[in-house]
Amino acid sequence: MIPRRVAGLALLLAALAAPRLNAQIPALVPLPSEVQAGTGAFVLPDTVTVTLAPTSPRMREIAAILVANLADEGVFARVRDGGPGDGTIHLRSLAADGADESYRLEVTPTSVQVTAPGEAGVLWGVQTLRQLVVHRESRATIPAVAIRDAPRFGWRGAMLDVGRHLFPVEYILEHLAWMSRHKFNVFHWHLTEDQGWRLAIDAYPRLTEVGAWRTEADGSRYGGWYSKADVRRVVERARLLGITVVPEIEMPGHSRAALAAYPDLGCTGDSLPVPSTWGVFSDVLCPGKESTFAFLETVLGEVLELFPSRYIHIGGDEVPKQRWEACAACQEIIRREQLGDEHGLQRWMIARIGRWLAARDRVLIGWDEILDGGLPPGAVVQAWQGSDRIGVALAAGADVIASPHEWVYLNRQAGELPLGRVAQFDPAATAAAAQATGAGGRLLGGEAPLWTEHVTSPENAELMWWPRLLAVADVLWHGPADSVALAGRVEAVADAMRQGGVAVGPADRALVALRFRYDSASGSIRVTQAGATPGLVLRLEREGVAPRALRDGDPLPGPGTWQVSPRWGDALVGEPRTITVVDHLALGRPIQLATPADARYPGTGPLTLVDGARGTAFNDGFWNGWVGPDLDATIDLGASRTVRSVDLSLLEQVNSWILFPEVVELHASVDGQQWQRVGRSVIDRPVRPDAASRELVRVPLAAPLETRYLRVIARGGRRLPSWHSGAGELAWIFADEIVVR
Repeated sequence: MIPRRVAGLALLLAALAAPRLNAQIPALVPLPSEVQAGTGAFVLPDTVTVTLAPTSPRMREIAAILVANLADEGVFARVRDGGPGDGTIHLRSLAADGADESYRLEVTPTSVQVTAPGEAGVLWGVQTLRQLVVHRESRATIPAVAIRDAPRFGWRGAMLDVGRHLFPVEYILEHLAWMSRHKFNVFHWHLTEDQGWRLAIDAYPRLTEVGAWRTEADGSRYGGWYSKADVRRVVERARLLGITVVPEIEMPGHSRAALAAYPDLGCTGDSLPVPSTWGVFSDVLCPGKESTFAFLETVLGEVLELFPSRYIHIGGDEVPKQRWEACAACQEIIRREQLGDEHGLQRWMIARIGRWLAARDRVLIGWDEILDGGLPPGAVVQAWQGSDRIGVALAAGADVIASPHEWVYLNRQAGELPLGRVAQFDPAATAAAAQATGAGGRLLGGEAPLWTEHVTSPENAELMWWPRLLAVADVLWHGPADSVALAGRVEAVADAMRQGGVAVGPADRALVALRFRYDSASGSIRVTQAGATPGLVLRLEREGVAPRALRDGDPLPGPGTWQVSPRWGDALVGEPRTITVVDHLALGRPIQLATPADARYPGTGPLTLVDGARGTAFNDGFWNGWVGPDLDATIDLGASRTVRSVDLSLLEQVNSWILFPEVVELHASVDGQQWQRVGRSVIDRPVRPDAASRELVRVPLAAPLETRYLRVIARGGRRLPSWHSGAGELAWIFADEIVVR
């Protein structure tokens, strides 16, 4: 650990070494390597000539980007061949395009010149020039400046997961434009997942007919996919903007959508639905079948026709091995190839796909789990599980893309991962430590993923990307920045983005932070939003009832099932919270717990189990959870009442380590001293992989009873089964209501 005073000195020195922008120069993101302010400014005339040297097709494409931007500023531009003295704005590439992305930009009161070793650098010079345009006294001007600039890393990427939620092509095209403006050069397109297959494959039509659709908890159908024409549009727009599109086809895990379409791709051949819940699923592609490789090679063959990228991502992360352990064909390959175990089998499978790609002059990328069992030859590793995995991958001799979740996973709310922390991301520091020990790999750069389990619309994606993706752009191009200085530049750029119609989220707090609390005085659940994001509204919705705005602190209406939907305009932000409100004898009555619920699951407060609210998912804010001890709750009904039924609302979510208890007991007392067991319910059912349900478990009564006190006990202490990823660990019990009638 670096001592605080040394770390502080390092930040100060970095800030002093960074180029300082003159007050006349607009905020630039990313920050150039060298900036020297000049005197005066170039005032753009109504008509300007842009000259090119050479007049190549690519140079004309770059000039077209500049011309379109100038048109937005009210300036008409003509493009022609010529030297620096022939035009007002001159773009010059000194040689054929290559890997060099450096450039020089010089602005004087009379001319503008962008000069670069290759066409790639000319594009980035133009993107900097676009950021420099300001309006003064109703004229578009560019302050006089001399900039020398080059990127720190060659791989500057952002990843979008379209498997969990689908995003329209038009949104992706717009996002590419903003990426290019801030000098990202890789768009990683996560196209397949457990919850949806999003790419049309001619040879396997059921991948989109079946695998692209899922049935949600409310019975609705969700899905869709990209046609090959859609993909070609995205790839071509990205090329024009200097961005490579890297496709990801997940294997062997995160493949339930493919298995739903073609069950024989799995080890068991079981017919499985496309999941509508998130998590890691046990059923994966079977490497013991030659037909699996025929499928993958056919799919990848069509992928290579669509994507010119040298790099193809195959996932390789979060692969449970239970099905392989029980698969005779998989075990035979382990024996025949002397692979040792299932980790070796995964390496063998990925290495085989890697060889297939290499024979076609492509390079395999996988998430850092592909290191388990040994690095497949020639594979690039995308390190996500932590910064330490960067060093591990480099030590294994791999080229590495840095995406540690604690620094750049932008699906994490900004309250958990604020802009200031992203600004300090420094993959080179980890790489330097590893390479000092003789590690043979190279650090290619970095990438910020946006996983979309809880990101449901383009507006929602924008609110999560921005402004933090600007900090990623700065880090990958320029290096770690003084967080205060960066915050000022980012806010200025973000404000311009807002004016351009982009939804920009908060930099340092949660976008949506709904809280549900039981109000004893009114006997209702009140909804609040801590630190509400400007522009975000809450809408209360119910089938058959007109939606209405929900103000901060408003109570939920009476009994029924309601949805609280955070909205940005008409677009859903995150997932709606579904709450079923019930009325019963124990509502709001005093309750005592023998063992308090785990502090991570406080529900709606001390009265969670008698607040009248039933939730849906374990993390929706309505549940109490226990791991180890029993749920043991005593309720005072306030007076002797006739009780005809008692139900306990329980949750099962096997992938989240939550199981139903085996037994629920009910005890009654008229005085709180003498107790009698009056009912017992045995939940006798097997634990199924991926099972997820919410149930009211009734404790049967022989007859109605007169009582004041009720004690409900759900016996805990169950262990997760042998096939589970947490085999042998204690399971959780989750409850959200004791319904007494």
